[in-house]
Amino acid sequence: MDDRALIFGAAGHLGLPLARWVRYKSPETKLRLVSRNADQRQRLQADFPDAEVVAADYLDPASMAAALEGISAAFIVTPDFLDEQRAMEILCAEATSKKGLRQIVRILGNLPYTKLSDIPERWRSIGGTLTQHHVARAVLDGSGLPVTYLNMPAYLMDDLVRWSGPIREQNLFVMPYDRRHSWVDPADIGEAAANIIMSRDDRHIGQYYDAECGHDVFRFGDVAKILSDVFRRRIDYDESPETWRSLNGPRYKALYGDHAEEYFLAFYHFEQTHEFSVRNSNVLETLLAREPTSLRSWIKCNANAVLPQ
Repeated sequence: MDDRALIFGAAGHLGLPLARWVRYKSPETKLRLVSRNADQRQRLQADFPDAEVVAADYLDPASMAAALEGISAAFIVTPDFLDEQRAMEILCAEATSKKGLRQIVRILGNLPYTKLSDIPERWRSIGGTLTQHHVARAVLDGSGLPVTYLNMPAYLMDDLVRWSGPIREQNLFVMPYDRRHSWVDPADIGEAAANIIMSRDDRHIGQYYDAECGHDVFRFGDVAKILSDVFRRRIDYDESPETWRSLNGPRYKALYGDHAEEYFLAFYHFEQTHEFSVRNSNVLETLLAREPTSLRSWIKCNANAVLPQ
């Protein structure tokens, strides 16, 4: 059977670099690119004229069956607050019947050494970033499918673009609780996932890879200092939950509902409580066969996106 890779979130900051890397390194691999957004599908078709561009919904068995038909490998990344129990049950039910499927790479976002029971009880029923990846893994682990987990116990470097409003307007970097965290370039994660898919190496199956850049563990106050150095202007840091709530609360409520402020503050506090689980590894360097991108280098290369000149 011809190799055909199914990429969910193909227009996103993980799926798009993955698709581009596969096209570059393995042009014989056919691509089936998934996006639920019609405008994004149109852009994908223009960027990948030889690919099959489709819409699919994790919670719709018929569309998942169609998306998985005839594929040899799949890349799975899910949105925040998806019903992971139902979504992964549907994925597993449909994927189990596909005999040619040799590899599933699933993105997770869990802090190292944390488990579902560590999450405060009041937040478990809501789902979201605190719990959903633990739930997804439990379903996939019980499926018998050929799954490789690519876990990001790190902030994505392009989060700085999403958080850049106060940086641009007030020379202020806002993030509650000055906690330790690791960082990773989303393009590096996409490339690593592509390398796993293209390797055809069964030894990846069943592995759980913690992937962060390997040399950057910073407190958020340290990130403000890096931003200041790169932009040659002082960027102050404010760790106050009240400042974050006043500047970002309305946007988070609009995206995720009335519970969003308290939920994400609880998430950030959970990270602070477990900040000493954060550490460096050489896993991503091994998967890439090169040194991953550092946070300072990423900021320099993407300076105009963070702070337009």
